[in-house]
Order: sequence, then structure tokens, then C-alpha cells
Amino acid sequence: MEAHYKTLQTIYTITHQDPQPVTYQCRPREIILRQFQDWSVIQQHLALLEEEGLVVTMQKDTLIISITLAGIDKVLSANFNYQT
Repeated sequence: MEAHYKTLQTIYTITHQDPQPVTYQCRPREIILRQFQDWSVIQQHLALLEEEGLVVTMQKDTLIISITLAGIDKVLSANFNYQT
């Protein structure tokens, strides 16, 4: 699995139990707590995922990350080994 898809899987794990996962506003600390990588690496992954249309990032008081429907479909179609 490409490394940036591991970050997508992490975002999916954070958001998938929300009734509307695409509107869940994920914060960087939620990703950092689940992945043992430097923030700079995670930022590179987020940029790649955003280029592919799998996540959307927005700068508010902190960075907000939202998974897209395409991102959810990618995780589910790739049969990632995620935790529910």
C-alpha cells in the first residue's frame, strides 16, 4: 500500500462512525495520535490525497481535514485492513 493511503485509512478510521463522515472535521492531532510519523510526512500525504480528490483540507483556527465520498470509496474498494 502506498504510504499516503495509510493516512487516508487513518482518516477513514477517525470519521467512519460519524453519521455523516464527509462533514466530520478531523484535526491534525487526531491523525498524529494514530500514526507514528512526523507531521511533515503527514502533510505530504494530505497534499497527495487532496490532489487525488480523496480529502479536502481547510485552514481555520487549525487545519481541518475532511474525507470525500471518493476517499471513502477508495478505502472500501481497496479492502484496507482498517479497524472498526
